[in-house]
Amino acid sequence: TQSTWGDLLVISMAPITLVVRDRRGKQLTELTVREDATGAAVKDLFHIQFRKYYPARVWFNIGEARGPVLRDTDVVSSLGLKNGDVLIFKDLGTQISYRLVFVIEYFGPILMFPLFYCFPGLVYGVENPQRHAVQRVAFWLAMIHFAKRELESLFIHRFSNATMPLHRLPINCAHYWGLFGLAVGYYVFHPLYTPAVKDDDHLTMFICSALFLVFEAANFKCHTILRDLRPRGSTERGIPKGCGFDYISCANYFWELCIWLVYGYMVSCLTGYLFLFVSFVQIQDWALKKHRRYKKDFNGKDGKITYPRKRKALIPMLL
Repeated sequence: TQSTWGDLLVISMAPITLVVRDRRGKQLTELTVREDATGAAVKDLFHIQFRKYYPARVWFNIGEARGPVLRDTDVVSSLGLKNGDVLIFKDLGTQISYRLVFVIEYFGPILMFPLFYCFPGLVYGVENPQRHAVQRVAFWLAMIHFAKRELESLFIHRFSNATMPLHRLPINCAHYWGLFGLAVGYYVFHPLYTPAVKDDDHLTMFICSALFLVFEAANFKCHTILRDLRPRGSTERGIPKGCGFDYISCANYFWELCIWLVYGYMVSCLTGYLFLFVSFVQIQDWALKKHRRYKKDFNGKDGKITYPRKRKALIPMLL
């Protein structure tokens, strides 16, 4: 009996050979792996043969170009792969750390706002223009927001994916560097800027500033809740609770929109409203996708808990 069990174990862990082809059908190599190997181990083995393609830039589809994706956590045996099965290779291109992407994105306004605010002679050709209260407050609130986002990117956020293609970096930066840092900053700090909130309207300025900071604190709390749901180095997902999550799946996005709604009202600038609109369009798309993912991952099947049915995606009771 002992010999039989040993034979079965050897058979169950027998190596299999997978054929790797490019998307045009050309065979690149063959990889011999154990049945208990993970997708990450398969990528590591491919990297040994092709040093240019480090694991983060390797993408494998099973069988055909549009076939199932071989994920890092997938186990070869669980996918039913056998000798001679094909993996289709795709090069994702040069990769960049997601954490670094976030740091670069949020650095745009930190660099550009002081340029417009502190050096008007260089930018506008006007030395020492009169600064309205709204301009002073808008400057410091923006600095607080993006300093917070930098700290969160460095110490709070935990990312599902470690990297993204480098060629997408300019697209990611366009929102904060171009639309906010350049378009909003240039007009809000222009010497000819006329605020809707008058300099002596201290009550409105106080309310706007207080709401902005409260929403910032709520957004930060949401990010710590999400961090605590995912152990360091893992891609696990849990159901967030508290600070708005009991009503919507993406409370962090909701508070982010509230931040820019208050900021847009305070500066009353066309580019500020445009930034708010573009932010909403993008955020609602992310929120709906994450909401669907939550419902798929927590569907009550196979021992999984059921995602709260009354919870909306982004806006309580509406969206």
